[in-house]
Amino acid sequence: MTGDADPKDFAALLAHVPVDGDAKSELFSMMAEGDRFYHGKSHLAQLWRTHRRFAAAEGLVAPGIETLVACAIAYHDCVYDSSKRDNEERSAEVWMRASARSALNEEDRRWVAETILATRDHLGYREKEYGTCASGDEKMAGASLRDRARIWALDLDLTPLGGTATAFERDTAALRREAKHLTDEDRDAGRLAFLRRFIGTPRIFWSPTLADVFEGPARANLLRQLNRV
Repeated sequence: MTGDADPKDFAALLAHVPVDGDAKSELFSMMAEGDRFYHGKSHLAQLWRTHRRFAAAEGLVAPGIETLVACAIAYHDCVYDSSKRDNEERSAEVWMRASARSALNEEDRRWVAETILATRDHLGYREKEYGTCASGDEKMAGASLRDRARIWALDLDLTPLGGTATAFERDTAALRREAKHLTDEDRDAGRLAFLRRFIGTPRIFWSPTLADVFEGPARANLLRQLNRV
């Protein structure tokens, strides 16, 4: 389990996802699978709570935008197998199937699917779309609300990096439990590569509101763990 989110936050998230009851029941079952020690309902609930807390400061509370963000949060990890490389593709497929009966138009459904796919490599997506921080700031200044909402959704998914030291260590242990197919050596090597990449990036969070709150704690957590490797 990740974070300290209240289970009611997960129900509140689902209330903002305009799919039918069967689709919600399927999603609930997928997220409740017993081997989800990190990528489960509590993770989604935590992201939704963070969104609700900070979205107004970022100007992302328009009903249509909030619906898109809720859908992206709800479905971005619906398929999760740490031994596979196509989780995001399969999650996007589940979303497109589940939302086919919804009132969302095709553009909105595709936005959610593309956001889910972008979570495969948060930093890589930003670099591909916006370049370095300096050029990225300039491009982001002129970005559409929907483009900013996608960066926001990606940043939300990284906010657990900036949790308390206790929560961060708990999340790290949960992620190791999910990677049961790897040897200890392979898990350590993968974690080391992750730590170095994120510490080496000029900025972990591009959404100003989230950067103000989470950037410093995230770097402290990552550096503390890197120093122990």
